[in-house]
Amino acid sequence: MVWKESRDLARVREGRTPFPGTLFADDFLRETVVHSDAYRALDDETRDALESAIREIFDRFPADQSPNESQTEDDLIWPILRLLGWTAHLRQQNLALRGQSAVPDGLLFADDETKDRANNHREDRRYAFGLAIVESKRWNTPLDRGGNGERTAPSSQMLRYLWRVVDMTHGKLRWGILTNGAKWRLYYYGARSVSEQFFEIDLAALLDLSDEERWHVLKLFVLFFGRESFVGDPTFHQYALDQGRFYEERVADNLSSLVFDEIFPQLVRAFVQAAPDAPLPDVRAAALTLLYR
Repeated sequence: MVWKESRDLARVREGRTPFPGTLFADDFLRETVVHSDAYRALDDETRDALESAIREIFDRFPADQSPNESQTEDDLIWPILRLLGWTAHLRQQNLALRGQSAVPDGLLFADDETKDRANNHREDRRYAFGLAIVESKRWNTPLDRGGNGERTAPSSQMLRYLWRVVDMTHGKLRWGILTNGAKWRLYYYGARSVSEQFFEIDLAALLDLSDEERWHVLKLFVLFFGRESFVGDPTFHQYALDQGRFYEERVADNLSSLVFDEIFPQLVRAFVQAAPDAPLPDVRAAALTLLYR
């Protein structure tokens, strides 16, 4: 199958890896992650086997025939989820006691034992046993606007489900996966801005990258969407979030040092040279005003 080159793929070929959203720090995604135990554990044999299996799924999928949502789910999304270790799941579990107003497409569990325990409860109570919800759309449906049969943006739908799930489970379930088969997006309720701080990988574009770039992004796909990263204490996701906060704090400290140790004194000296008779408090106030503007 010949894939149409996306804008993301063009950006990759210009040397910029496309990771829409800001859930995880770019510095972590490009550099720090390669030194993690989880990344190193994905050896060449495992990586190659996974890539081969994903390619086979995509090659068999009739993307050029405008497949509907059901076919996208059955022939593309759920087979890939199984490759990522999600063998225990339930589909179409209602979040409401009545009606069908809130029904995510899937609920993912750590294992069959946990799923069995969940099945002893009514549908809306089963979410407390899950690790993530899944919302899947037909092939290549835009994720941030309505259209292609969607009355509202799929991203807005995911956020509505996630808020409901977090409330129902008292914060136990905080992760959501939104995908149209090509693009896979990870949401976390604990983010400062849930709507903007997601993590996305274009899996279809990934398959056309050069070897080194493809292998790196493929490993990230496994690490962030695979079952193993949702379990453990701490989970890989928590490790990634902590690393991002550490990076932000380091950048903030460096910026603060640059501003107040170098830039601010230079501004003060410039004002003194321009107005040598001005009172020092006025010079300081003027320099601060200019600095914060």
